[in-house]
Amino acid sequence: MEPAPIEWVTVKTTLPKQPLPSNNQRQPWRTERLMMRPMRENDLGALNTLRSQAEVMMWSVQGRPDENIDETKTSLALRLPPQDIERYDWGICLAETGDMIGLGGIGMMKGDQGWPVAGYMFLKEHWGRGYATEFLKGFLPVWWALPREEVILEVDKNTVFGDGEVQDECVSAITVGDNKASQNVMRKSGLELASVFDEADLRGETEVVTLYAFVAHSYFHNKTIPSIPHFTMQLPLPSLLATATGITGSAWASGAIAGLSLVGIPAALSAPSDSAIVWASIYNHGVSIMPRLAGTTAIAYLYAAYDAYRHDRSWKGFVAGALLTVAIVPYTVVFMSGTNDLLHAAAQGTLGASQNEVAKLIGRWGALNLARSLFPLIGTVAGFLGLFQTV
Repeated sequence: MEPAPIEWVTVKTTLPKQPLPSNNQRQPWRTERLMMRPMRENDLGALNTLRSQAEVMMWSVQGRPDENIDETKTSLALRLPPQDIERYDWGICLAETGDMIGLGGIGMMKGDQGWPVAGYMFLKEHWGRGYATEFLKGFLPVWWALPREEVILEVDKNTVFGDGEVQDECVSAITVGDNKASQNVMRKSGLELASVFDEADLRGETEVVTLYAFVAHSYFHNKTIPSIPHFTMQLPLPSLLATATGITGSAWASGAIAGLSLVGIPAALSAPSDSAIVWASIYNHGVSIMPRLAGTTAIAYLYAAYDAYRHDRSWKGFVAGALLTVAIVPYTVVFMSGTNDLLHAAAQGTLGASQNEVAKLIGRWGALNLARSLFPLIGTVAGFLGLFQTV
C-alpha cells in the first residue's frame, strides 16, 4: 500500500463513556503470563528505567529517552489522578513476580485516524517473547467491555465499512514504516492495515515519516471472542495452595475447638468423680495441637495476603483470617486462664472443691471454649471473602 492522504468522513458510532474510569475504579486483569494494573506513584523508578532505554523510546512520538527524572515524572502524572480519566493506560507486569516490564493501553482518545489509539512499550530485555501480542490480545476485550455512549466523529474513510453514516467503533494503532516488529504484532492481534500516509516527523529526525495505521473493529472482536477470560484473576499455584491451607486450617481449628465443648465436655461431666481428670486429658490434647495449627494457618494466610498485595489483588480478607485464627491465643490468656488454673488444681486434687463446683467450672470452660471457636470460624469466612474478591 502506497502512502496517500487521509480522506475524512463523519459517522455516528460509539466510544467509552467520558470520563474514563479512574485508576481506583479499575480492576487489575491478567493474561497467561502478564498482569495488568493501574499505574501508581511508586512506579516512577520502573517507568524511568523503561523511558531511559533508547531502543524503546526511538519508536515513541518523543523519539528519544527521557533526559532526566522530571520528564518521567511528567509522563507518570498523565497516568495518575486527576489526569488518569483522560486515557486508559496500564502498567504491564510479569504475573509470576509482579515486576513491571512495560506500559500499554489507550494513550490518546483521538489519533491520526480520528479513533482512540492503542499502544505499548516494553523493556528491551523482554522483547521477542510474545508479550506485546499477548498484551494487545488481552487488552482489546477489556477496552470493548467499557460502558459506551453514542458520538459523532470525523474519521479516516478507510476505517469504516461502506457509505453508511452509522459505523462500527474502531481502535487504531499506528507504527512507523520501518517498525516491522510492531506491524507483525498488530496483525497477530487481529488488527488490519487500513491506511498508509506521510506526516511530519514529530521526533525531528526527518521532515516526514511514513506511518502505517492499523484498526480493530469492535464488531469483529465481539463476534470472534465470545468470552473474556482475561477478567478472571487466576491465582498462581503457591498463592492458591496458601489460600487453601489457610481456609482449611481455620475451618478445621474452629470445628475441633467447638468439638471439645460439644462432645468432650459432656463426656467429662458423665463421670462426676473423675470429671476434672477427663477435662485435663481433653485440655492437654487441645493445647498440644491448636497453637501450632493456628500458627501454621496464620502463616499460610499471611503469605496469601503478601502475594495478593504484591500483585494488586484484594488482600485484607487474608490478613483478617490470620489475625482471627491466632486470636484464640490472647483470648485464652485473658478469658480462660483463671478457669484453667482452677481445673488443673482440681485434676491434681489440690483445689478442695466439691464435685458440683468442679462441674460448674467445667461447664463454664465449655462455654468459654465454644466462644473461642468463633474466632477461627469468622477467620474462615474472611478467608473465603478474600478468595472471592480475588477470583
